[in-house]
This record gives sequence, structure tokens and C-alpha cells, in this order.
Amino acid sequence: VWFVGASGAIGEYVPPTDTLVDHSAPMDNTNNYNAVAVTGEAGEANVYVAGDSGRVYYSFENGATGTWDYVTPGSGSALPAIDFHDPRSGHAIDTNGRVFVTDDGVTWNATGIEDANATFYGLDSDAPDGVAVSGGNGTVLTYDDANWTPDALGDTDLVDVETDDEGGYVVGSGGVVQELTADGRVVLDTPTGGNLNAVDVDGDAVVVGSSGIVLGR
Repeated sequence: VWFVGASGAIGEYVPPTDTLVDHSAPMDNTNNYNAVAVTGEAGEANVYVAGDSGRVYYSFENGATGTWDYVTPGSGSALPAIDFHDPRSGHAIDTNGRVFVTDDGVTWNATGIEDANATFYGLDSDAPDGVAVSGGNGTVLTYDDANWTPDALGDTDLVDVETDDEGGYVVGSGGVVQELTADGRVVLDTPTGGNLNAVDVDGDAVVVGSSGIVLGR
């Protein structure tokens, strides 16, 4: 289990040995990190970290000291989210309305989004033709390897999105949870008005948010 945070914090938790490993401040960088993506086997993982510096720091040797390098996908705008669907293939988004794609974990190219008119917050990368981005003004955009399709519902900032073959969910401020279905988006009733920060779907959906709230469906 990997986690990142402020001031260059990067940590790895190893459940079998109940061990915490500190990988903080790679290459002496102490910017705030917003997201982490990890692929491969435990102990031999590819680790990708994105943050306010606009750089993606990466290690192909489980974050070991001296194995980190970095790349700046775009203009240096902050990167709020990064996600991978294969060991070295994935996507990242920045706060300048851009989405970036990589097939080798090192080289990044812009793949949209023109005229999105929304600040991006959340990202789900399931395949080259299966990408979803969530953002301000109730916006969700999906990519089919050729075109971005926008959809807007309400005016809530949607800070995370997660999809699978059956659909998915987006979550955001004010306790908002929306279900993505083949027929569109459905606003669900939730027992909280607090801000929701992240969603994960593996059959059931789990949502976490402010004040330690955890929702399950």
C-alpha cells in the first residue's frame, strides 16, 4: 500500500511484515504530492508520483534510494491525479485542462482536452480507449481513443471518478455521489453533506471524505 502527501511525503506499507517504509523527498524534492500510481509486483513495483511541481517522479525499482527520476509532462502546472492501467501505460491530468498519456512511463504526450471549460480533479485510466476525467461544474469527460465526450450534471466540483465494465461513480463536494450507467448519470442520496474525496469500485463502491467519513454501497 502506497501513499503520498505534503512536503515530499511518500510512504509504503507492507502488510505481511506490518512495516512502514519511508521513501520521502526523492531527489531532494519536497513539493506537495497529490497522487500516486503503483504497478507490478509488491517489492518490485513501478511507482509514479504526481504533485504541485508539475513533475511526475518515477522509480522502476520499488522507490529505492537512487532509482528515482522525473519528467514534466506539460507546462509545469500542478498535477492533481495520475493513474495507470498497465505497468508503464497510463494517464495524468493537470490544472491547466490537459490530459497526458504515456506508454513507457517516461515519455508523456498531450491527448486533450480542448475547450473543456472545467478544472480537472479526478482521473480513471482503465485502457487506452477507456479514460474518464472529472472536474468542476459537474463535468465528466470520457475518451474512446479518438474523441473526448463531455457530460455535465449540476454544478458540483467532482473530485474523483472510478469506472468499470458495468459503469462507475463520481464523487465531490457537499456529499454528492453520482452513478454512471449505460443510460446516463444518476444522483444518489447519501447520509452526509461533507465533501467526498475519493471513490473505489470493485463490485461494491467505497467512498471516503472529510471528517473521516466512509460510505459503502
